[in-house]
Amino acid sequence: MQRDKHRSDRRQGGAIDIRLEAPGPLLATAADRECRRIVRALADTRHRHHGIHRARKAIRTLRAQLGLLKPALDRPGRERLRRIDARLKRLCRSLSPLRDAHVAAVTASTLRGTVTPAARSVLEAALVARRDETLEDALRQDPGFRDRRETTGAIRAEVAALPWHALGERAARRALRRSRKRVERAERKARRLPTSPMRHRWRRRLRRLRLQLEAFHAALPTGPDAVPTHAAGHHALKQQTDRLGHLQDVQLMCRLARRIAPVRDDPVLRTVLAAAMREARAGFAADDRG
Repeated sequence: MQRDKHRSDRRQGGAIDIRLEAPGPLLATAADRECRRIVRALADTRHRHHGIHRARKAIRTLRAQLGLLKPALDRPGRERLRRIDARLKRLCRSLSPLRDAHVAAVTASTLRGTVTPAARSVLEAALVARRDETLEDALRQDPGFRDRRETTGAIRAEVAALPWHALGERAARRALRRSRKRVERAERKARRLPTSPMRHRWRRRLRRLRLQLEAFHAALPTGPDAVPTHAAGHHALKQQTDRLGHLQDVQLMCRLARRIAPVRDDPVLRTVLAAAMREARAGFAADDRG
């Protein structure tokens, strides 16, 4: 009886009641926050490339949060969710060439090992020029990313209208179990067929699971029995994601660099790219064995 009394008292606690009863309302607030972050990041004119990175990061976080809601919805609700997620996916993909061009230039600047400073500088300069051209083209087509920001505003309204109140802890845990199974399947496939697309899929699913765990734990009750937001499992997921990410960054740099004629036609730079790829693969394999 005493336990029931305490539970009844907690129900009268307003905001505390939300945290104890269901994660949905807090996740709704978190999703709205990510929508606002996307708009702010795309409006950052002083740090365009960093803003693009922040926008893509917020889109990924928002999509992960929406994935937690899916088991709590009926069929029409899931269809609404699918359409919202598809719009977010298109928005993120529209920024991918810009982000890829920047990552390739940054990765070239960090090359060490057998590459000479002169060769590294030539490679970096070629990729920086390609990056700047890519950004200029994108801004000519969508000045100030106005269309993308308006799209995000419309998505924000749709996200707010979703029935977040229906999301309880049990449904969210079902979504997490599904994400874990998807990670396990992707890992098995990537180990059987270690191609770049397979590893990229594995990495995406690892990242999505980590983001969902962080969002879910942030919406759980606080107290001695609460699971820390940055638990050991989260750290392990991030380490694995980062390892895959470094290998993919080098692969991306090599792929984009070979599309630039002066780089492709330079035997010294071709040798640099081949060496960078060998070192990245050897480093990933060594970490994987460890």
